[in-house]
Amino acid sequence: MLIYNSKNKFEIDGTTISSEDPCYIIAEIGINHNGDLSIAKNLIEVASEAGANAVKFQKRDLESIYQKEILDNPTQDSQGTEILIDVLKEVEFGEKDFLEIQRFCEEKNITLLCTPWDIPSVDFLEKLNVPGYKIASADLTNLPLISYISNFKKPMIISTGMSTMNEIEKTVDFVKEKQVEFSLLHCNSTYPSPVELLNLSLIPVLREKFDVPIGYSGHESSVLPSLTAANMGAVIVERHITLDRKMKGIDQASSLEPDEFKKLIQNIRESEKARGTPVKKMTRGEVLQREVLGKSIICSKQISKGDVFSENNVEIRTPARGLSPQYFFELIGKNSKRDIEKGDYIQKEDLI
Repeated sequence: MLIYNSKNKFEIDGTTISSEDPCYIIAEIGINHNGDLSIAKNLIEVASEAGANAVKFQKRDLESIYQKEILDNPTQDSQGTEILIDVLKEVEFGEKDFLEIQRFCEEKNITLLCTPWDIPSVDFLEKLNVPGYKIASADLTNLPLISYISNFKKPMIISTGMSTMNEIEKTVDFVKEKQVEFSLLHCNSTYPSPVELLNLSLIPVLREKFDVPIGYSGHESSVLPSLTAANMGAVIVERHITLDRKMKGIDQASSLEPDEFKKLIQNIRESEKARGTPVKKMTRGEVLQREVLGKSIICSKQISKGDVFSENNVEIRTPARGLSPQYFFELIGKNSKRDIEKGDYIQKEDLI
């Protein structure tokens, strides 16, 4: 269910996504379950224990994606297509599997999201009443699919890998016309992505240009870039997870293992705490440290009422129990309004 608040804030399954809220973490299981329901459940458990907000799967109707000739004879297209189709045929879950996945997600108190690659898959997911949709980078330009999904008025998370800025602009304009809340995920669709090509500097650019929540979908095989993305303003971070990168599968190498994924979330949450507020104020600890380590102006000689403060009768010493040395030069040349013993602290009243 979508609850509209503003251009830069929306909800998925009761969790608010905005720059003022904790980063929304999606554990992309995708097809890393290898068609095995027990592996899928293990990955859901990994995501839940790590503190992720959602897990995400993928749903395809191959006959709606590929031409019959290619499905019947994948070798006629390319070796890459042949390998991909063979893998996808092996890993596709049916309704019974997804119902069990949905039940298990509810048990683990984690949101179930899914990427539909075609319209029949959208219809399938609507039967499950998923709370939102993820649009794969490959479908950013698929306006008929996006249009169909928009009919359900649920939030969309749209990845922007393998696309040009002009293509992103056209899709953003299209979705805004549909009056559906959405976010964009900056993404490099290389598996795994070389760190030097991630171009995370585009995150604030996308936020400024489109005025919608911007996140990051990472396919690198390390943790740090995703943490950097969150620190650069990504309000959503999506990462593939795996039980073991050595497992069979086309996405395993660009996925994080359980300990890595848990560490990523811990680092993001710690970083969020460290950001604080854009207001400069001393903490209680700093106030205590200031008194111990700070400095004050004191009398280096006995001063009588009416005497002139000079560099010969005042000096700077620790601790900070009197007038700050910031006022040293304002004090010099003024007459003392009282008798002050050697070693006593000059007070703010002595400056007035």
